[in-house]
Amino acid sequence: MIFDLFHSLSDPWVNKNSLGPRRSIEYFLDQSSLAESLGVDTVWCAESHFSSETQKSTSVATIPEFKGEVGINCDSFQLFHLFLKHTQKANFGTAIHNIVGGSGGPIASAERLNFLHFVNQNMFEGKRMLRWGVAAGRFPYQNTPFQIVPRDQEESDFWPSLKRFVFLEALEIFLRLLVGERLSSAQLTSWELSRGEGSKPYSVKKRWEFESLSLVPQMVSTQGLDIVLGSHDPLALQLGLKFWDLSLFNLSFTSPQQIESLQQQMFKQSHESGRQWRRDRLPRTVMVFIDRDRAKAYALADRVLDTYVEAMKGTTQVPDKSILKERALVGDPLEIREQLKEGGAKGFNSDDRIMLWFEFNQLENSEIKSQMKLFFEEVVNRL
Repeated sequence: MIFDLFHSLSDPWVNKNSLGPRRSIEYFLDQSSLAESLGVDTVWCAESHFSSETQKSTSVATIPEFKGEVGINCDSFQLFHLFLKHTQKANFGTAIHNIVGGSGGPIASAERLNFLHFVNQNMFEGKRMLRWGVAAGRFPYQNTPFQIVPRDQEESDFWPSLKRFVFLEALEIFLRLLVGERLSSAQLTSWELSRGEGSKPYSVKKRWEFESLSLVPQMVSTQGLDIVLGSHDPLALQLGLKFWDLSLFNLSFTSPQQIESLQQQMFKQSHESGRQWRRDRLPRTVMVFIDRDRAKAYALADRVLDTYVEAMKGTTQVPDKSILKERALVGDPLEIREQLKEGGAKGFNSDDRIMLWFEFNQLENSEIKSQMKLFFEEVVNRL
């Protein structure tokens, strides 16, 4: 079992207090350094764009109940260099980098990642694995400033379905540029939407129009760069696998049955296409609430999960708090060791990659670090 750390790098208000951006970043780096010393393989950091407080007053508000800033890492490329200064060997992951809007779109994202990969492979003594999670962005308000909106009445009529194809187009551009293609928008896949029986299909218009371009410096090898798809859209996976041997993400509340089904699908699909799949290529995000006193662990889980449910309202389907608690790791060290056992109700496997999420909606750095130490010393070291 591989243990990683997930960090939201948020700046929430808790009991009318907040850390502020500087301390939030300092605590992320401090916890990353500790995680490395405890044996973590990869530190994954969430990416976000624009103030979640400001978005509350807009027409595209999507998390009106979250108090504070849901995320302050707006540039994973710069964060990587800070991360290097505070760690010795841990790998770096994004969970998840926006290739549609927030970071400037798929061309900008591909170019910056291509250069970061080159620098990482050629200019640093200790190369780190870059595990670059990509998706369409956490919330709509982070994409609309980049004109990811309906451009005419027809697009407005089809918009709930069209958003899917915006991401598919972005994903194709991003991956094809990364693998070194000389690409123009005329070469991109054409998509159609059905208008209903007997009607002519609606042809999806390109979102990005551009003449031939290619990236420099040219990527000689993809070694050291893992692209992790943050979408369970089967069409996105099918399209993406044409250009890159993708890994996959799952949300922290995905059921064990869904995870296992996806694992088996990927084993089968990879075998048929001559690729190799391993269980650890589907990182599993898991919230952790641990204390020597199990009552305190469950009280913390209740408080944090209440906030989590409120923060995610309107963004995706979030199960009841009771289900979220079932899918988290909650309790004292002995109880959590039992929860992690292979074949148990939570569906863990000894070959899984677990992204441990400790810090959500907590402000005390020392308490979070104590939870991390307790988990590794009393759970991981005794599995």
